[in-house]
Amino acid sequence: METNVEKNSGMVTEKPSLFGVITSPAVQFERIRERPVVWGPLFIVAVIIIVGAVLQSLGTDYSELLKNGDTQGLSAEQMETFGTITKFGAIAGAIFGGIAALFIAPLIYWLCVKISGGVTTYKKMLSLGLFTSLISSLGLLINGIVAFTTDASSFYSMTSLAGIIPSDGALASVLNTFEIFSIWSYVLLAIGLHKTGGISKKAGWISVIVLFGILVAFSFFSGLINSVAGA
Repeated sequence: METNVEKNSGMVTEKPSLFGVITSPAVQFERIRERPVVWGPLFIVAVIIIVGAVLQSLGTDYSELLKNGDTQGLSAEQMETFGTITKFGAIAGAIFGGIAALFIAPLIYWLCVKISGGVTTYKKMLSLGLFTSLISSLGLLINGIVAFTTDASSFYSMTSLAGIIPSDGALASVLNTFEIFSIWSYVLLAIGLHKTGGISKKAGWISVIVLFGILVAFSFFSGLINSVAGA
């Protein structure tokens, strides 16, 4: 009876380890190419996202942060109510958005592999995405723990440049994309597209750089729009 290994073309392929992506990512990605796993990693990553989102939102004083917005006409009670609604809205949005991204991002990875001439399946890219998402979700959890246990209160990640360099508006949104765990996951993704997707290292890095560039551009314009709307 097979447990952690399986036969494939006369060779033994070990089951990839989710937490092994921290210490030996290339090995895990090669295993994913032969034996993609989904349900275990999906459960673990989803739980981390949920816990991290809840802690970060509960640890953020939205009523205080929203005082700088278009809420000056509200009473203290109304401000507190608005802050509470915003808090739970942020929790729901972070959880729904985070989990939805786990299924949407692999479609983009699959497209990148196809454009680069590789051959893969959605399941393999989903497995790859879950493994790389472990890192970014751990970043969310760490930020959540810090926000919940300290007086630090910010809309932006404390492990990003936005958490270090005082800024606001579009610049803060852009700096927030330069987050240590997010960048780490992008580096792993480049390796994974090469190892799991079967494309060249150059194609893997180009794909990741383009994706990160799109993220930065989106962050800039969304931050700009929010700044104009709040002016």
